[in-house]
Amino acid sequence: MSDDIITPASEADDDRFEDLVGEDLVISKIEAEDLALSTCVIGTATVVDASITGSAAGAVLASGDVSLSMAGAGVIGAQGDVSLERSGSGVVLAGGNVSITQGGAETIISGGSVSIDSGGAGVIVAREVAIKDGWVGVVAGSNVEIAEGVEVMFGTREAIFLGAAFGAVFGLVVGLFALFRGGYDEE
Repeated sequence: MSDDIITPASEADDDRFEDLVGEDLVISKIEAEDLALSTCVIGTATVVDASITGSAAGAVLASGDVSLSMAGAGVIGAQGDVSLERSGSGVVLAGGNVSITQGGAETIISGGSVSIDSGGAGVIVAREVAIKDGWVGVVAGSNVEIAEGVEVMFGTREAIFLGAAFGAVFGLVVGLFALFRGGYDEE
């Protein structure tokens, strides 16, 4: 059974659908088994699988796969795979693989592999990472393949300096907290 939305968006808010196919909608919160949207604006979508085209979403939470094409999302959380084609996201959390073609994400954390072709990411944490024609800020993975010409913002030397600076600031904050916490005993 499929539920095609032909009602105004205000009536569609906060409904639960088995299969949702919609176009030109503004939805604050939606729950659906399978979601296929085109040229829509979504606040939060809780779904099994999602296919979003030419749309913007605040958060997409899926127990399956998520696919964006010419779309954007603030946060994508999927237990399955995530595919971004000419799309972008702030944060991508995936239990499966992440594939980006002509797009990017600020942060990617994947239980599988991450492949980027003509795109970029600020931070990537994954088992395997392959980047062709793009850029990356920081990468952490057991098998990282970066093609020639890919810009890496933080190499090994910069990562060591960043880690040392973070450790020094963290140690200073903890030390000051302990000093002030124990220094105000009034009896």
